[in-house]
Amino acid sequence: MDRIILRDLAVFEVVARHQSFTSAAAELGISQSALSYTVSQLEQRLGLALLARTTRRVGPTEAGQRLLATLVPAFSDIGDELQALQELRTEVSGTVRLTMVPVAYDTLLRPILADFFARYPHVSVEVSIDEGTSDIVANGFDGGIRFGTLVEKDMVVMPLTQSSPVVIVGAPAYFESHIPAPITPEELKAHRCISYRYNTSTRLYRWMLEKEGNKIEFKSNGPLVLNDGAAIRSAAIDGLGLAYLFAAMVQADIKAGYLQPVLQDWLPDLPGFSLYYPSRRRTAPAFRALIETMRATALPSRG
Repeated sequence: MDRIILRDLAVFEVVARHQSFTSAAAELGISQSALSYTVSQLEQRLGLALLARTTRRVGPTEAGQRLLATLVPAFSDIGDELQALQELRTEVSGTVRLTMVPVAYDTLLRPILADFFARYPHVSVEVSIDEGTSDIVANGFDGGIRFGTLVEKDMVVMPLTQSSPVVIVGAPAYFESHIPAPITPEELKAHRCISYRYNTSTRLYRWMLEKEGNKIEFKSNGPLVLNDGAAIRSAAIDGLGLAYLFAAMVQADIKAGYLQPVLQDWLPDLPGFSLYYPSRRRTAPAFRALIETMRATALPSRG
């Protein structure tokens, strides 16, 4: 492929994007006649009509649409890379907007922020703590951190942890009035279990339990339903019931004696957390710097 065809392909893409020779000529700074001649020459070389021309509009033919499906992302990638090369000459700055659940912030982002800000003093990070599953594109986020299983398929995904251990805990005061403590999933039915509901869901979260290949999804049955992990932790400490939580959220509480774990042999690790972001959007320098920082510190094992 020679340079002339590459030039003509770029011209064709502009005309097809505007669906107008007049607008395309204005963008490229050349005459409409020169533009029309260039596209015609490209069509002759290929032996196919790429644009359907009428007195009112210009639009791609089936062959033109097929060619555009390759050209548009290819030109976008080339433009992104050229911009990235230019950015190597400038200092990284800007704002990174992220969405994530509280435990992801506490265990994955918070520990790296001090070093990140020291290295990139002109970058700001804005975090939306959200138990739901926000649409990062619609809400203007650069990316998010969620369970890998909750990430949309059209996203770039970077695993941060291989797994996420969970525990079932209750306060000593709770166990004093609700005995005996459960030793099988069946016995959970006799206890007050604090329920969790995603912001975007009408269904209560089911506790995932497993032992020796026996898998159970337990539907919590207590009178208290919350949509925030921190609130569930507080309710458990207050003795309001048993809570199913990430182990990282309550390690200090267990160590201090505020909470006691039960059914530890029935608790499998949940899927790990992943950083995700749109696959077809230019990654801003500030966000790219954060991605690389998180990649370097991502945990290779249990998270």
